[in-house]
Amino acid sequence: MELCFMQYKLIAIDMDGTLITSDKKITERSVQAMQEAEAAGAYVVLASGRMAANVKVLAKDLGLHSPAICGGGSQVVDSDYNLIHTCYIQPEIAKQVLEVCRQEGLYVQIFEDGNYIFQKHTPSSDVYHEISGLNPVEDPHLFEREHIETPKILIIESPERLKEIQPMLTERFPMLNIGRSRPTFLELNNPEGNKGVALKVLAEKLGLQQSELIAIGDNQIDASMIEYAGLGVAVGNALDEIKEIADYISADNDHEGVTEVIEKFILRK
Repeated sequence: MELCFMQYKLIAIDMDGTLITSDKKITERSVQAMQEAEAAGAYVVLASGRMAANVKVLAKDLGLHSPAICGGGSQVVDSDYNLIHTCYIQPEIAKQVLEVCRQEGLYVQIFEDGNYIFQKHTPSSDVYHEISGLNPVEDPHLFEREHIETPKILIIESPERLKEIQPMLTERFPMLNIGRSRPTFLELNNPEGNKGVALKVLAEKLGLQQSELIAIGDNQIDASMIEYAGLGVAVGNALDEIKEIADYISADNDHEGVTEVIEKFILRK
């Protein structure tokens, strides 16, 4: 694709593995670039697998005032973090997924009212708490629930285990969008709850054209928004399959890949 230096008006930025460095930081230069982009009139949209309650705190810390895409695309919020679009997994499908996870002995969690809910406390539930800041809820009867309403299901296992089970889950549940957000995180969403659909919904609400959008990411759940945006960007540390669909490959997350894209395509520095 020949790059067009047009007036981009929105950049959707994946967080973990893209904006956030390997040592779990967001650099001062990245923060400054995002704030300058907003000051120039662009929307700086955090587009994360994290849920809205967590992204809201991070956006405030970063001094951002744009809408956001959360929950891997299952939630779209306005600049005040009011839900403007949400997409849940069908309850009967969610129950079937949990049953498969139970049979396979997988750590799995669902999301409800700002909480993440798991059957038994494990190191994985602690890991997610450290990352998300959401309220952990242990429910010994999670697998026996008659009705499960959740915007997404998250499985946390080793990268090797996820590579084993992802094809099986994809075959068993073709009605779901299934992809990794981290090497150890496998996310399951309603197909209408992916980042690409969420970006489309948000752009339409903001009156923006597809050609005015940039999306940048590194992992499988970023693919749909990278393909949808007028300019799809993969950071240098992205999976090869993400680089293959990107229009542009930036520096990696440890070398200001996000800042590079903002400065080059929005601020024109």
